[in-house]
Amino acid sequence: MMELGVTPFGTVLRRANARARARIYVNGLRVAEEDNFLFSYNITAPTAALRRALNRERSNVGRSAYTDRVKSILLACDQDEVVDALVADLQNYERGTQHDETQWLDVGLHACQQLNARREVIFLAAYELAYAADFVQRAGNDGYEIIVVPETIRRKLPGLRDALGNPIRDLDRYRDEWQDSFRFTFVDPSELSGAERAVWETLPRIFAARGGISRHVTDVLVSETMRLMEGRYQEAVGVWEPAEGRIIIKRSQLQSVADFAGTVLHELSHALSGAPDMSLEFEQTLTEELGGIVARNITNV
Repeated sequence: MMELGVTPFGTVLRRANARARARIYVNGLRVAEEDNFLFSYNITAPTAALRRALNRERSNVGRSAYTDRVKSILLACDQDEVVDALVADLQNYERGTQHDETQWLDVGLHACQQLNARREVIFLAAYELAYAADFVQRAGNDGYEIIVVPETIRRKLPGLRDALGNPIRDLDRYRDEWQDSFRFTFVDPSELSGAERAVWETLPRIFAARGGISRHVTDVLVSETMRLMEGRYQEAVGVWEPAEGRIIIKRSQLQSVADFAGTVLHELSHALSGAPDMSLEFEQTLTEELGGIVARNITNV
């Protein structure tokens, strides 16, 4: 059989064909067959347990006798063909066609570590494809290869390093890298379309409706691009930057006065409260802002 990888513990062998059973050899002597192994193996450094099993049975050794050594072979193997086959097999778990080796957690993680060191990849679980679909597509457009792995593997990836000592890139790490590299693309009001400019020019009236602009805010800007919402995978429609004292609104919000005004007041509430979304302080400030606007603009109240 063709050797795919050589290690101090033995060799990884290509199976004769997809229908053939995998074979386990010890120094060239066949001792067992496996129905659901991805590879065949020739063990050249048997463990004490395996040697004892060979003394009892030479042609039908139980899996428990050679499992540890097969794992050792795979964990020591870094040949591309073996790594690629392991990673491809990891992605078969949803179809129920995954082989036994990649169901071993340490082998699955080893495959991810090796692949991360070789290619621009992002590992994620199947459920992340659903709730972060747009962001996953963005990663693909950026040239990253999307690798879907079982959740048992996915949970172990944060904090894990690859064969070169680099962090494993899961979806959270890619999001953090994207945020760190993000730059606003500011749009001068003169570059807006007529309809967009009409909405933009309502800004003084929006502030007037609440009694004037806050002292916390020094500028309001429009950007073509926007950073992601905190802890999520969708772009925000507005942000408050306290260090610069500015509110930044995504250009898409200039499609209507309602969208624009709502986003301005939302970000202003962050400026006034100094608190993030979904916090009691922010919710209370936003409620006060909306109440104040209504009180000022409804007569006979």
